[in-house]
Amino acid sequence: MLALVILAFLFPLATSAPGGIGTSADEGCLCHGEKNSDTAIVVTGLPDFFESNTTYNFSIELASENIPMESGKATGGFRLLISQGMISFDEEEGLIQSEDDGWTHTEAGNMWRMWNFSYTSPSDNSTFVDFTIYVNAVNGNQASSGDEWNGLNIRLPGAQYDGEMLSNQANDFAPTDYVVGIVSLLALITILAVTLRD
Repeated sequence: MLALVILAFLFPLATSAPGGIGTSADEGCLCHGEKNSDTAIVVTGLPDFFESNTTYNFSIELASENIPMESGKATGGFRLLISQGMISFDEEEGLIQSEDDGWTHTEAGNMWRMWNFSYTSPSDNSTFVDFTIYVNAVNGNQASSGDEWNGLNIRLPGAQYDGEMLSNQANDFAPTDYVVGIVSLLALITILAVTLRD
């Protein structure tokens, strides 16, 4: 029984999504191994604070010295979530798609490591917007092995916002941390059950 529970948690780590990914990546690119800070996330174009109902053009770019780009192969992917406002993009390019209340790459977008967006801010500039971004540098082997991903949180304040800012790191726990925690918890429950029976 314990083995089945462990396998159930490990199974999602064995798949990849060259055509984009939805809610299963809302906590990171978990099917591609552990989070790796060597994969850099560069966001350009967002302001220091936003004005009401204003559109800003921005880009997300990933950089990885460990996994170089290879022509004609899948090379990168992303998942973007925002707490407020609207995202738009050039649909004719075919590199980005909306999915499960967020945005991700398409299969054509999987051949790139930079994606361009427009962000339209909310009407209330006394609040803030949280951007959650995960990127994945892939090696093009059509499997989830050997890839490296990273995450970034950005809190974009409105011009009238006067509150707490946010750390720029997303999801400090790696997938193996969750698996180890769950296995440890199950082991503890088993020990307690055996102890109580005696």
